[in-house]
Amino acid sequence: MNRKKMYLLSAKEYEHDFDKKALKTLNGTIGLETLIKKFNEYGIERILRIQYTGSNLKITKNNYPKIYNILLEACENIGLNEKPDLYVEWGYSINGFTAGVEKPIIVLNSGAIDLLTPSELLCVIGHEIGHIKSKHVVYHQMASVLPSIGEFVGSFTLGIGEMVSKTIEIALLNWQRMSEFTADRAGLLACQDINVVLKLMVKMSGIPQRFFDKINTDEFITQAREFESYDYNTLDKLTKVMSIMWQSHPWTVMRASEILKWNDSGAYDEILNKF
Repeated sequence: MNRKKMYLLSAKEYEHDFDKKALKTLNGTIGLETLIKKFNEYGIERILRIQYTGSNLKITKNNYPKIYNILLEACENIGLNEKPDLYVEWGYSINGFTAGVEKPIIVLNSGAIDLLTPSELLCVIGHEIGHIKSKHVVYHQMASVLPSIGEFVGSFTLGIGEMVSKTIEIALLNWQRMSEFTADRAGLLACQDINVVLKLMVKMSGIPQRFFDKINTDEFITQAREFESYDYNTLDKLTKVMSIMWQSHPWTVMRASEILKWNDSGAYDEILNKF
């Protein structure tokens, strides 16, 4: 498949409205600026980078060229000029994450490499590159370590600092979940095939490996479209919010619903047709 190389693609062209709205709320949260200063003061980003680069296998053009070339293609397809380093850590779920603001690195679970096709892996790596293009990484890192910082700050402020950090934590996690919708769009722009994205999400939803050759995306699409109807009921909305309040990612079926809506709207094709 000849995929388009969108070297001049801007993240603003595909950012999700949920992401923008949640970020606006987060930026208005009291205490966020102080927390960012503490984050930098403690050198947490450097600690995380040392942890990941010291424990996991780095992918290069010499040791695993097929994986490395997928990284290169993802960067070219969605216009990330500076290639991040890619590492693999042991874990048999389909997952990946990004760390580092100045020098980003992507870390994939080994399960993502074993269980996904090259096109699906391109989508996963494109998703992570989307976080880098949209400058999500610093807030993602803060969300991952905030509970520890909150307890530390609270111990010196009679619990007030911990209360403030809890408010920020809720806002951070809400934004983090919403940012995944933007990154999913980047994943689609990287692999340029909606069926690849949907098959990936079916695998992430838990289908056993022995049924991978029988994945029925039509049924999954039906399930995702049924999920959309729940949004019109206030009680169902509240149930969704309470169910995922402390999770870093939205439900996979919700993600499928949102990427389908974006594809159906014509906005995805509009971007592709510009290049």
